[in-house]
Amino acid sequence: MLSRLRFDLHDGPQQDVIVLAEDLRLLRDQLVGVIDGATSRGRVLGRIDDLQARLVALDSDLRRISASLQSPFLHPQRLPDAITEVAEAFTARTAVKPRLELGGDLTRLTDSQQITLLALIREALANIREHSGAERVTISVCAGNHGVEAKVTDDGRGFDPKKTLMRAARDGHLGLVGMHERVRMLGGRTTIDSRTGGPTVISVDLPAWPRATPESN
Repeated sequence: MLSRLRFDLHDGPQQDVIVLAEDLRLLRDQLVGVIDGATSRGRVLGRIDDLQARLVALDSDLRRISASLQSPFLHPQRLPDAITEVAEAFTARTAVKPRLELGGDLTRLTDSQQITLLALIREALANIREHSGAERVTISVCAGNHGVEAKVTDDGRGFDPKKTLMRAARDGHLGLVGMHERVRMLGGRTTIDSRTGGPTVISVDLPAWPRATPESN
């Protein structure tokens, strides 16, 4: 349970804080050109620096939360809507609009499966945004009696999965390593198919699990 909470925090609120900090940094860079020479320049930039420092403190607080059985990453909306929201946020930051292919009855997925799938998509899109330079991205999620399959494909520059995972584990980065671990804890399998020059396909297979009823919680 503690491992799951750790990954929930990393893949949920902490990712939101990281994205917000990135947006704030971009805003600061834009303001530098707009208010260059203005008497209020130092005060405005100082205020932004204060906000960035508060985000750093918030990230530190999230890392210390030991918390509750209720995942902090559960979305109030349906999973397809949550995936669409994540894709739209990616488009807003990259001008690349992912193609969405959603099929099957996704309402049958457990909370843990939904958390894991959304975390996978967010992590994959974050890596694409930061490293790949992709122009085309596809997000595919298909549920059936056997379980659920999800893929995130991009036409970016690609990477060596083995070397990247080893380096991430050595440096203590939870992203790709955490993605593998979350899926493994649910009895699933993660596959990363990539090479230098691309494309990259990150896929996950999760077995079917019955949803918990209120009486069983």
